[in-house]
Amino acid sequence: MSTTLGDSIFKDIETNEYLQEIYNAILFNYSLNLFGIPKKNPAEFNLVDALRFADLLSKSTDPTKSELHKVWAQEIVALLNTLYPQNESVEFVMGSVLTNVCNYRGLSLHQNTYVPNNTFEEAYEEYKKSILKIPSQSEGYFFKSQRAVFDSLNKERFSYSGPTSMGKSFVMRIFIKEQIINGFQENFAIVVPTKALINEVSSRIITDLKELLAEKNYRVVTAGGAISLQQDHNFVLVLTPERLLYLLLERPNFKLDYLFIDEAHKISSKDSRSPFYYKIVDLLSKRDDKPHFIFSSPNIPNPDVYLNLINTSNDDISEKMTTSYSPVSQMKYIIDLVEKEVKVHNDYSKEFVSVAKLKENVSLTQMIKPAGRDSQNIVYCSATSKAIEYALDYANSIKTQEDNAELLALSREIKGQIHADYYLADLLTKGVAYHIGYLPADIRLRIEDLFKKGAIKTIFCTSTLVEGVNLPADNLFITSYKNGLSHMTPVEFRNLVGRVGRIEFNLYGNVFLTRIENNVEPQKYVDLIETEIPEQNFHW
Repeated sequence: MSTTLGDSIFKDIETNEYLQEIYNAILFNYSLNLFGIPKKNPAEFNLVDALRFADLLSKSTDPTKSELHKVWAQEIVALLNTLYPQNESVEFVMGSVLTNVCNYRGLSLHQNTYVPNNTFEEAYEEYKKSILKIPSQSEGYFFKSQRAVFDSLNKERFSYSGPTSMGKSFVMRIFIKEQIINGFQENFAIVVPTKALINEVSSRIITDLKELLAEKNYRVVTAGGAISLQQDHNFVLVLTPERLLYLLLERPNFKLDYLFIDEAHKISSKDSRSPFYYKIVDLLSKRDDKPHFIFSSPNIPNPDVYLNLINTSNDDISEKMTTSYSPVSQMKYIIDLVEKEVKVHNDYSKEFVSVAKLKENVSLTQMIKPAGRDSQNIVYCSATSKAIEYALDYANSIKTQEDNAELLALSREIKGQIHADYYLADLLTKGVAYHIGYLPADIRLRIEDLFKKGAIKTIFCTSTLVEGVNLPADNLFITSYKNGLSHMTPVEFRNLVGRVGRIEFNLYGNVFLTRIENNVEPQKYVDLIETEIPEQNFHW
């Protein structure tokens, strides 16, 4: 078997010592900038060589690592653009890299005016865009992995996994919209793991479809006992597994054409909900008119495991897909307030780069303020009491926003309806909130909406984020490796980290794993960063 030039160039390129030296220097200088540390001793590196490496990585043809190489290329130019925002060479190579990896949303975000070098490259670029064009939208393009998923959703069964930021749910919604536009009279069900996600997903579907709902006689249903189910419509169901099972038992003849199971890794988790998923799939797979089964999971290496639940003899391996490509990257830090040190993780060498030593008695608040300035920040806590405690301490350092009518209105409403001395009311006037389980549902939804709008800048939360509420942010501070009383699993950790970085606003986000107390073991954080997600198995 002959070896091509590409094979030789890209084989183990991630271990190249000079590339690692350059990348460590970029990470270090970016970190100094992020934390506002005086640039007394920035690391030196050759900018031209860094750009050449980025362009080379973006063209990787390695059969197993090309996606990793392309994400790395994207990451390098994004960080260089932050360090050298007016540099024409950086801007040009950034345009080339984002074009090579087909991240057209990133190009649009940065208003990059990159133009291919010659007529052949320009023609090829137009060809790629024609393939990746999002149907039923006037503008916008899929990522390559999204397009591959979209083209597979009409299969009888399909299971795929990818990073949270890949936009797996977005592709489902576009597929449903395209089916409805094309006149198909079908019923769709999207199964989500929590009630909190029902409102979010259903709202987005309604926004996607708008007047098409009435025009094509469709209804969006979020409860198994909805009155509209007794009427002559087609439906898009957005339900938890419990609610869908209730509907199927109450209405055994209800025809379902497509079953989308989002966050499908919940099926194989040690969770009280997993039997409900199993029962739904078992019930529907025994029908003569089976629906199409689509399973969507974050990051797991063996998404095909869920296809084994379906009562069928079809073993077509093309019905599974895994991708590691993400349009955004996450810089991962360990902030050790006990040992007074900040380190950034190099995901490609699996090593830490020391950034700075901290002064005595530095608090969480003092770390959030410089890194989170002018950004959207989420602070994850394992306990409600900690979320409130840290939120109060942080808010004490923030001035009241007298000019934000929405924040002040919600604050007054909380004081009037709940309690005049309720902590949350005063926090909101400063653009700070906590998001915890016992808050009334309408208050939680208002907080989520104000965070998405940018009125609330910093939100302290518990496992609501791990459970999938989509509150993407620029910065994520993780104050514990526990989810409640249990240690976070690698799947939960990757899902949590994937909430950071918003392709609408940036090509990267920052994750700060913070050790505040002695009883937090730094090695646990290291393990979460470096442990690969294991293959999923069933626990019942």
